[in-house]
Amino acid sequence: MDLSIIAPYIVSIIAAIISGISSYLVAHNKSASEIQTLKEANEHEIEKLMKQHEVDLDNLKETHKLEMEKLEAEHRYSLELANSNAQNEMTKQLMGSMVGNMMAAPQMQDFLMKAISDSYMKGQQE
Repeated sequence: MDLSIIAPYIVSIIAAIISGISSYLVAHNKSASEIQTLKEANEHEIEKLMKQHEVDLDNLKETHKLEMEKLEAEHRYSLELANSNAQNEMTKQLMGSMVGNMMAAPQMQDFLMKAISDSYMKGQQE
């Protein structure tokens, strides 16, 4: 084979390879610089979003804290109400049993009958 026949092809292939590599390197450097420029340009926006995120988190924490305090207050109120109801029921039962025991005594029955009859007599005299 004759080198003169293949030489133009080899030269054009080598030129294409050199051109491709140089185009790749120029495009890579250009895209890297554009990415860096975009990062720097958007850094302020990213910081703004991060601060807004922190504010939102603080608001959520405060809302949660207030909700928990509200629930605790409601729970304490319901416990106090239940305690009060239990005390009232116990007092009612105690008073009922005391009155029942007193009314069961024959002396008390006689005393009540006498008081009722005296009251009736006074009402008739007037």
